[in-house]
Amino acid sequence: MSEPTPISLHHREGHNFVEANKTYFNEHADKLEEEHPQARQLGVISVEAMRNAYPAVFNKERTEVLDYACGTVGLISIALRPYVKHIVGVDISQGSVAVYNRRAVELGFSSEMEAVCAVLKGEPGELGDAKFDLITCCASFHHMPSIEETTRVLAYFLKPGGSLLVTDVKAAPDGKVLFPETHHHLVPHKHGLTEEIMRGVFEGAGLTEFEMKDVYTGRWNDQGPELVMFLARGVKPAMNK
Repeated sequence: MSEPTPISLHHREGHNFVEANKTYFNEHADKLEEEHPQARQLGVISVEAMRNAYPAVFNKERTEVLDYACGTVGLISIALRPYVKHIVGVDISQGSVAVYNRRAVELGFSSEMEAVCAVLKGEPGELGDAKFDLITCCASFHHMPSIEETTRVLAYFLKPGGSLLVTDVKAAPDGKVLFPETHHHLVPHKHGLTEEIMRGVFEGAGLTEFEMKDVYTGRWNDQGPELVMFLARGVKPAMNK
């Protein structure tokens, strides 16, 4: 079975993935890292891959970051923090945002990283009209009903010359389902994502210099299939104001 076209899957088969994800992550926010102990390792691996591939993007004195679908701080923000000036996390789950901000305070990082609960549309006035040098999204695109719309929104928040870096699960050559049935109500892209799809949505959002490379192979649990994680990059052209 091949990966379905990513044109709005917001209510595929009458199911609202956005609300399902919001409910799940609100209910599991306090125990998410306990339930998914591999999440922190994946965050570290993702940031190392980003820094190795695009070192010029990371500047401790200058780089302002939007960490989209940030979760509860452990996935990627905490690994990003030493290499950037400031991080704004955004998530649709108020529970996740509350855990993120609480942990940032506990770790003494609240001046460097903060999260807000929001459903971004890419419109004036959102996030105080802030624009970012770098936008990251780690292992979350497969949860997005329309990755075209998600990418368009994220491109809106990039400064000219800014980079969007996405890590996620790469589709298998045989198109098999990669996510367990217990999570199908949360994952519209249960076959993972192909390079063709990622290139199409990045370029469709006006991003250039697209690249995609494999960065990690492993399993999320002992019973699950072997997964290949990719890193995709796009750049907002400097002439776009």
